[in-house]
Amino acid sequence: MNRSLRAWPVVAALALAATTGCARQASPTAPSPQAAPGGQDTAGGRSRADGPRPYARVITGEAVTRRGLFDVHRIDDKLFFEIPRSELNRDILVVQRTAAGGNRTGFFRGGPSRVVAFEREGDRILLRQRSFGITADTAAAIARAVEALNFGPIIASFGIEAWGPDSAAVIDATKLFTTNVNEFVGVPQIQADRSYIETFAAFPENVNIQATQTGNQPPPSGSGPGARPTTVTALTSWSFLKLPEDPMQPRLHDRRVGLGSVQHVDYSRPEHEAMSRRYIRRYRLEKRNPAAEISDPVEPIVFWVDPATPEWLVPHVIQGVDDWEPAYREAGFSNAIEGRLAPTAEEDPDFSLLDARHSVIYWRPSEVANATGGQIVDPRTGEILKAEVNMYHNVMNLLRNWYFTQVSPLDPRTQQMPLPDSLMGRLVRYVVAHEVGHAVGFPHNMKASAMYPADSLRSRTFLERMGGHVATLMDYSRFNYVAQPEDGIPPRLLVPGVGPYDRFAIMWQNKPIPGASTPDEEWPTLDQWSRMQDTIPWYRWSTIDATADPHAITEAVGDEDAVKSSELGMRNLERVVASLLRVAEQPGQDYTLLSDLYSNAVSQWGRYNGHVAAMIAGAETWERY
Repeated sequence: MNRSLRAWPVVAALALAATTGCARQASPTAPSPQAAPGGQDTAGGRSRADGPRPYARVITGEAVTRRGLFDVHRIDDKLFFEIPRSELNRDILVVQRTAAGGNRTGFFRGGPSRVVAFEREGDRILLRQRSFGITADTAAAIARAVEALNFGPIIASFGIEAWGPDSAAVIDATKLFTTNVNEFVGVPQIQADRSYIETFAAFPENVNIQATQTGNQPPPSGSGPGARPTTVTALTSWSFLKLPEDPMQPRLHDRRVGLGSVQHVDYSRPEHEAMSRRYIRRYRLEKRNPAAEISDPVEPIVFWVDPATPEWLVPHVIQGVDDWEPAYREAGFSNAIEGRLAPTAEEDPDFSLLDARHSVIYWRPSEVANATGGQIVDPRTGEILKAEVNMYHNVMNLLRNWYFTQVSPLDPRTQQMPLPDSLMGRLVRYVVAHEVGHAVGFPHNMKASAMYPADSLRSRTFLERMGGHVATLMDYSRFNYVAQPEDGIPPRLLVPGVGPYDRFAIMWQNKPIPGASTPDEEWPTLDQWSRMQDTIPWYRWSTIDATADPHAITEAVGDEDAVKSSELGMRNLERVVASLLRVAEQPGQDYTLLSDLYSNAVSQWGRYNGHVAAMIAGAETWERY
């Protein structure tokens, strides 16, 4: 095993539970550990005056039970966890999200994810937070000090109510979700009398809980002496997912390739200093047939599409995910990524978009004109466990304004509002594909829009060959305003697609390296791949610490020659402004649409000038080792 991977808390091997249980009545009797003299059990726990009770008196015949990672029992308004001895001291990821409750801008924000472990201390079970920021080889002397520094805060303490089969500890976990346990609150100042458990489900790898939490929201700062707290209520979800027993082999990060990462400080490296090691964020893709050049993965990447997505947009959202499939094929994986419409509650009552095992594209009923993408990872290795894309409903308004302002002279479908569904669906697909890029581990790459000659962006042949006007979906390079009406560019080539940089980075991130069993053994091959950008400019990524590079700016097309590209963009902008009244003045309607489009045209004029101004005192940069 790679020395840098032995930094995690020591954990024993563990077999997953075999089945996903359904709600049922609990067994009335079960064995419990024999008490040792003096009131101590054989595991050496401390005596308690009230002590654990017989199992059947705690988990009664009234219990509704689900079997899984650990068994969950509901009796009236109480929720009990029955944690097997084998599951103690295991690293468990907790993902907290808001399932219901919010305002016009969207749902309340979910809490941060964290890794915890259930530990036994006498007749108590402690819930302790785990940390992985500093590491050391477990065979090294300094590992003891590192372990001590990673001691971790105790989030909650539970008395053991009873002993279940095989010495499983039964605890009343209700307060974790209905009181002010800081790390589990979904609303501030929780009021226990108006907070309660809603639903729960258990699976072999995880347990999901939902509770209604009611609290008091303090008045905003500066509200004045008469301001009072307001009552807020949210349905909060927690998904407890056991981290993989067999951690994924991590892959080292490289500043020359744009990939998100996790960082460890390793105190047992041979260098004479504490070394910072970064591992890229990626899914665990393993070939079903390791000997094949291209193989289906053991587990594909599936993005579940929110059933709340407008029906007419669902195919476009799915296609935005599937657009990445050819890039994974070039990395050696067929059928590696796909979008699927998630089942409704009627179709599968146990399926949850908030489950920590599921990557999801949410459709948010929000006036926010935006979309986001990200992921939750195993902090030990960077393995993506749950990726999330948020599509806010008013992103369609943003897309309409961008597309009309930049390329409406090149697409006759824009000459009447609202835009046709087929065009808006294509624009939504573009945004979904961009956010999926973030979700699979890619940051932005603002340099990509300067990697093609500006004149080439007016060539249909060039655009067909390169897959669009920008080398990556991850640039803010929107639509091809450099092209002119006389160039005859079809509208499908005005919208960015998965480009050569994307395919290169997916390969760098995921392609197996035969014979390399540690991150360090992979590095010579990774370094060789990275050096391809020295001669292939469109494989370059932004130089993130260089802030005066005129080739790494946002909202630009063809900034390889910003003067020429901006001049061509302004020619199109003149045509746009000339069409505003004809397109946006609607009989019987106010001037909101006309005002929005005019404001966007003025802003676009400013951007074109800004791209040219960035050249003054600028310097072209790229990462080279």
